[in-house]
Amino acid sequence: MDVIKNILNSEIDRINRLEGRDGKPRINTEFFVNHPWLCLAMLAGYILVGIVMYVSPYMGIGWFVGFTAFLLFMSAMLLMEIKPTYRYEDIGVLDLRVCYNGEWYFSREISSDAVAQLLSSKDVSPRVKNRIEAIVRNKGAIDFYDVYDVARQDKLLHNTLASVQVAH
Repeated sequence: MDVIKNILNSEIDRINRLEGRDGKPRINTEFFVNHPWLCLAMLAGYILVGIVMYVSPYMGIGWFVGFTAFLLFMSAMLLMEIKPTYRYEDIGVLDLRVCYNGEWYFSREISSDAVAQLLSSKDVSPRVKNRIEAIVRNKGAIDFYDVYDVARQDKLLHNTLASVQVAH
């Protein structure tokens, strides 16, 4: 199990580095690049609302400044992007972290290099190797949760067999 955990951890670290997953917030400028006309239309709408707020007798510069501050704050929050880091400890955990991380371990496939490491390691049991080969043969690839689940089941089976042998 430790070998499998180490291989999966190195694969997770590779994905985090490759995709720049560091869990830090940053502004995503992709919206401005992909939708320049929409940005201009929103700016025109802001200017028109500002003019109406400025000339209306029951509003004035104070309301306009407050509206502008609120708009800037909300724009910054909506353009914020956080790429959460993937972690081995999150595999198979269904709690509030799923809202932040998603269930990436079901949809992310491990690389063929990681599969080759698992299959060539002498510390991985033949049962796990056979199951991994069967999953790759049937699905064409294997995701993090499949490997995690196969290793967990093998560990439970190994512990059960060891406790039965000790009892006899």
